[in-house]
Amino acid sequence: MQYSILRRRLIALVGMLVIGLLAPSLAAAGVQACPASGSVFLDGFETLPSGADLSLPGPFAITTRSGVTARAGRSIPWTASYPTSPGSPRPLLLFAPGFQIPSSAYADLMSHVASWGFVAVRADPVAGLVNASHPAMVLDLRAVLDNLLAPGALPIAVDAGRIALAGHSLGGKLAVMMAGADARVGAVYAFDPVNNAGPSTDLPNILPQGIALQAIPFGFAGELLDGSGGGQACAPLALNYQTFFNAATSAPAAYEWTLHGAAHMDFLTNREQCGFLCSFCRVGTLSTAVTHRFMRSSTVAFLRTHLLDEPGLCASLNGADVPLPVLVRQRH
Repeated sequence: MQYSILRRRLIALVGMLVIGLLAPSLAAAGVQACPASGSVFLDGFETLPSGADLSLPGPFAITTRSGVTARAGRSIPWTASYPTSPGSPRPLLLFAPGFQIPSSAYADLMSHVASWGFVAVRADPVAGLVNASHPAMVLDLRAVLDNLLAPGALPIAVDAGRIALAGHSLGGKLAVMMAGADARVGAVYAFDPVNNAGPSTDLPNILPQGIALQAIPFGFAGELLDGSGGGQACAPLALNYQTFFNAATSAPAAYEWTLHGAAHMDFLTNREQCGFLCSFCRVGTLSTAVTHRFMRSSTVAFLRTHLLDEPGLCASLNGADVPLPVLVRQRH
């Protein structure tokens, strides 16, 4: 058994070395030591003890509420997960799904984030199959945020000064676009974002200019399996998460995580909600359990570090708690 585990680790290490040779941009850049944690309170949040497993459910029982935001004749459904205990105003994470993927395909991740003390909201901006407008979808998300910050929108207080965005694929691009247009956004975590662009203003190319001047923390998790090759390249190399990281030159903190062996659709935590669309992308070789564990722990660590200024959580961002098949680049 020990030999088998060692063999798998050696194979993973060889795979990471090969990727490093083929893609020099994956070389480690400025991975920094973690500041020590302490037994103090930060705006009602007690700092976590050293070694806390952020991939496991957090200490808060949660509940959900769904709603619909209306804007310019469009209806944008959303579902909020949040702690049942009122407590201090809670920081907010607003999540946008991939193209034509329902936000319910990420429900488990949102519930997990909420269990660690956040209001986690997944929204479904309007996107036609052939006439999607990315700027209009950003306005949809901003309308949802306005709705959520209105008094009485939720039975729990939201901290309007601590707002983060997240998204997968197109949703990751929308999160970056919205952050550039809305000063309320304090951080962005994008899962395998794709800068899909076209000839019209409805499909803008946002890199590098759309992120280069944004001075907020960014996290970009992605994969290379769906970057090229025969068939459908769901996250082309020229448009992928690495291009976002490379463009985020003004960010006070930026992370790039490469999940060796993961595929584009592995970032769905409730894949059964995806349907036929998920069959267009490749099948990953990395266990989705590893991918989802990393998503849970890194999301909580990223949010608590960069929205709550909590020290001591770097192990889940660039240290010992990052699983072996994940390569990290970091810029401060």
